Amino acid sequence: MVAAAGLTACTSATATGQACDQSHKRNLGVVAGSTANAPAITVPASATAQLKAAGESNGSVTVVIPSGTPQTMGTTSIGSSAQDAIVCQNDQRTKLTQITSYLAGLKAASPQVDFLGAIDQAARDLGSNPLGVLVFGSGLQTADPLDFAGSGLLYADPAQVVSDLRSRGLLPTDLKGVTVYWSGMGDTAGAQQPLTVPARSNLTAIWTAVIKAAGGTLSLLPEPASGGAEAGLPTVTPVPVEAVSTKTDWSHPVVIRNADLRFVKDTATFADAASAQQLLASLAPSIEQNSGVITITGTASKDQATNNTADTALSLRRANAVKAALVALGVPDAKLATAGVGYEWCGWKSETDASGAYSDALAEQNRSVVLTSAGVSLCG
Repeated sequence: MVAAAGLTACTSATATGQACDQSHKRNLGVVAGSTANAPAITVPASATAQLKAAGESNGSVTVVIPSGTPQTMGTTSIGSSAQDAIVCQNDQRTKLTQITSYLAGLKAASPQVDFLGAIDQAARDLGSNPLGVLVFGSGLQTADPLDFAGSGLLYADPAQVVSDLRSRGLLPTDLKGVTVYWSGMGDTAGAQQPLTVPARSNLTAIWTAVIKAAGGTLSLLPEPASGGAEAGLPTVTPVPVEAVSTKTDWSHPVVIRNADLRFVKDTATFADAASAQQLLASLAPSIEQNSGVITITGTASKDQATNNTADTALSLRRANAVKAALVALGVPDAKLATAGVGYEWCGWKSETDASGAYSDALAEQNRSVVLTSAGVSLCG
């Protein structure tokens, strides 16, 4: 593995003490590498937590760059075989630093992007108790068989996409029971036009359906990828994005991240009202054309609260703020209902890291506004 030059070999200490536990190794596949039209790869706190968990189990990582022709960089241990507990922990911390630095430096080597093929390769040697597959990137694949740059695939029915992949025998074969942790889905840079809310929602729905059909589960990491693209990378064809999409699929929830709406902390006030209104404008036509009422539900992080009263009230105020912005865009008031659930809902995710400490980065994944049509649950 190319990383071997930067990752030290497992230490075998002569000091006495508790040895590193090798009996419950959990391996992690990693799809990483900066590509054109997407923010340069960084490793956020939630992704670091997954790498740390692999290291603390004395497992290994298999790294694949999602170039148009995926490039497997090999497998390396990020744990330790030391015979002393202190040396073991030091080894694990050192290797965590080394692997995060290594991943941030990876770059695509060939034109276009193939996440599906890279995920398939990264999942092949996870073992019987896999930690999962960690993916960095926009999700906007531009290589067959998921070429979002051509023929309107970004707005396709997720079920039809799955049916096509299944009929061609192109679903990944090693994702059964595996969680795919994805960082930066839908986040763009460079020549790629930003995604509208409907486009981002359908992109997520497509990948959710594909990974589910392959036997796995998709878990989006909370921190948005931001910043510019790396210069001088192989060409990636921009994916067309409709300025105002009327193709929103209301058969599943439409989730708007707090990172996109940007509420001022602990308030229902938009940090940038004009930006929020522009974001919501892409949803207004499809809401108006929907035959029923769309419910806007606010969700909140727990932030170590002891009860849900204040969070429920805050999440309802945020839902009402989104409704007011949509009404200002011309959506009839009668087409919209609001609700607030705080942190007590089906999609709430743990806000503590592997050590049990509260993490605001993990809490961010619970701060959102979810739009649903009649009969559709908040979790789809």
